[in-house]
Amino acid sequence: MLDAIAQFFSVVISFIYNIVPNLGVAIIIMTILVKLVTFPLNNKQIQSAKNMQKLQPEMKKLQEKYKNDKEKQNQAVSEFMKENNMNPLAGCLPLLVQFPILIGIFRLLREADQFLDMSVINPYLFPSAQFIDLLAVPNIGFHNFLSEISILYIFPLIAGATTYLYSKMSMSADSTQKMMLYMMPIMITVFSFSFPVGLVIYWIMNNVFSIGQHKLVLQLEKDKEGSEIVVKPAKKDKEDKEDKEDNKKDKKLSSIFDEIEGKKSQGEDNGSKSNKNKAKKGKGKK
Repeated sequence: MLDAIAQFFSVVISFIYNIVPNLGVAIIIMTILVKLVTFPLNNKQIQSAKNMQKLQPEMKKLQEKYKNDKEKQNQAVSEFMKENNMNPLAGCLPLLVQFPILIGIFRLLREADQFLDMSVINPYLFPSAQFIDLLAVPNIGFHNFLSEISILYIFPLIAGATTYLYSKMSMSADSTQKMMLYMMPIMITVFSFSFPVGLVIYWIMNNVFSIGQHKLVLQLEKDKEGSEIVVKPAKKDKEDKEDKEDNKKDKKLSSIFDEIEGKKSQGEDNGSKSNKNKAKKGKGKK
């Protein structure tokens, strides 16, 4: 499977390289082609993330309401998202699609001799100066970092920085997302020190184009009239209905009791009035 993906992208890169004889440029053009193919999926991810941010206040209310009952909390949140036509997996789909592509390109550049004709392809970003080998791996270590600062180290740092910028744009502001906002860039930076520089450049350009697409989609959404989604409040659960019914019953019972008490007091008043009248009549006869 991975060999097939790597073989496919080797054909793509070889074709682009024949037109533009620079491996770095070929990787960037390939990144653009991948972004164009996944453009609709990325749009759905961006819109899903935006809508999810709008639902956050209502979801927090539900989480606070059922904080002592996790099962009921999950059920209430799930029903609320269903009511607002939100799929929590919509934001993950583009990542699932791009992951095999990323692994395939990693395999391609890690084992370039197996998939590319290296007798024809120059592996340097600047071929004439033979500067920055795109198939090289920074291989950072504590000893290496102190003894020699390599120009290759800059690419993992840029990869981490662009990942942070894109994550900040696309993630919501709750506590779990905040942790991922910092963890993801750190992980990408660390891993990038063991990846070929060409793959890191692919990741950097992917982030740059994703940031541009994110801004474009949000601007188009902002320009549209009525683009704002209406958040439907969570449906009232059975307990709330039962409480309301109990309150209604209590009100009815209290009104019946009040009516009975009113009739009693009225009867007592009438009885006392009749007794007074009889007493008056008795006095008149005397």
